Amino acid sequence: MARNVHSSPMIAKKIPSMLLVLFGGVLATAAAAATFPDVPAGHLFREPIEALVNASIINGNPDGNFYPDRKVNRAEMLKMLYKASGKVPDVASSGCFTDVEKGSWYESFVCDAAAHHYVEGYSSDGTFRPANPVNRVESLKMITQVLAIEIPEMAGDAREIVKFVDVSTSAWYTKYLYAAYVKGILPIAGQETGRFYPDWPLLRGEAAAMIYNALNVALKQDRQESSSSSSSAQSVASEGTSSASSQSTSSGVSSQASAAASDTTFPIESSGKFNAKKSFSYTFTLDRNLVASTEVKLQSGQPGAVSCRLYLLEEQGFSFEYYLGFQENGGCFMKTALRPGKYQLQLQPTSPDTTFSVSVKETTGDGNDGFREAQALLSTVARTGTLMPEDYQDWFTFTAAKEKEMQITVSDSTQITCSIYPMGDVTLSDFAGPKCNQHYLFPSGTYYVGIGRTFPGDAKQTYTVLMQ
Repeated sequence: MARNVHSSPMIAKKIPSMLLVLFGGVLATAAAAATFPDVPAGHLFREPIEALVNASIINGNPDGNFYPDRKVNRAEMLKMLYKASGKVPDVASSGCFTDVEKGSWYESFVCDAAAHHYVEGYSSDGTFRPANPVNRVESLKMITQVLAIEIPEMAGDAREIVKFVDVSTSAWYTKYLYAAYVKGILPIAGQETGRFYPDWPLLRGEAAAMIYNALNVALKQDRQESSSSSSSAQSVASEGTSSASSQSTSSGVSSQASAAASDTTFPIESSGKFNAKKSFSYTFTLDRNLVASTEVKLQSGQPGAVSCRLYLLEEQGFSFEYYLGFQENGGCFMKTALRPGKYQLQLQPTSPDTTFSVSVKETTGDGNDGFREAQALLSTVARTGTLMPEDYQDWFTFTAAKEKEMQITVSDSTQITCSIYPMGDVTLSDFAGPKCNQHYLFPSGTYYVGIGRTFPGDAKQTYTVLMQ
């Protein structure tokens, strides 16, 4: 049964009005005029809703409303968290749960989250139930896992912090609830202290408030880790010894990665060790057009696999142009035609504390290896292409002059990956975005289509793509 957030059993708590930083960009605080008629001035969750909408993490609806009292389902929650964290699901992620529809808008989010153990199926039948409303405690687990927020051990004060008559300290979710209060994700505006109602469905306004607070927590955590790593490095250097090496070479920078990120120069020759299963990122800047070859490999004998994603960072810190690496034999590979700008290469392991090597260098391509080389895709005109050995993706682009119902069809979709990338001039509503081989009402603006392989990297593969 739907309930109104204003009549739910909560007490008011003002959400901090500080700015949140995400990928070097700024989440702007709410403007003077309300963005949505159903989120007026004085609404409990107006500030976090408008901040996250401005950052394109969550969206309004086509009728101009936000509907803060609507329930959020499990698939929608994952998509919001992926957008908030900057993570991009591997489009090859599929077949994870029997009730996750093949080719659905949410399949890659759910299956990528399952692959990284952010979520699990229900123990009763192994299903995910993507359309089910996500409840309050399920959402807390998703938030902490996707945003990599540390879960502290419950101390002796746990009962004082998690002092709800409807919460047992032995429940599976109590550690996430405890972490949410210790870290500052909770309480949110209007939340009462006597009961938590763990099984209540999370509403859109509540989700915005929790994600808004969690981003601030993640930012503080990253700053602390960065400060700690810097202090440790200075201490080691002063003693004349180091467990990590860093040296300039004729081919770029060679370093032993130990922190969460590294500012470096192109080309890159590097190795390092992941901290648990946390991601590691390299940031570099290009001043000219070039084609880059990226190879990321786990060192011999290391378990699991590693994924790689390359982002062109916009001035505000967000990314509309990004590349997902082709994964094979535990490694990750890309060949990308890049334009001048600042880039972030993100690596993500599937097993903890594994060691890796990474090489990013200039190479030659086939003239269709990235956004800047994308070929025009015309309505009703089929384009045929071939992915040659070590050619991982081809690119196409089109512009919708006005809102239009269309479908991007790619041949043999079981063996070819296809992703549609809306650019910054496209306004998407709700949570669903355009998918290949599905009819979609495309808003006006610019789109890119990436066609990738699922065959081995040395195979030759032909495809046909059609917009109609």
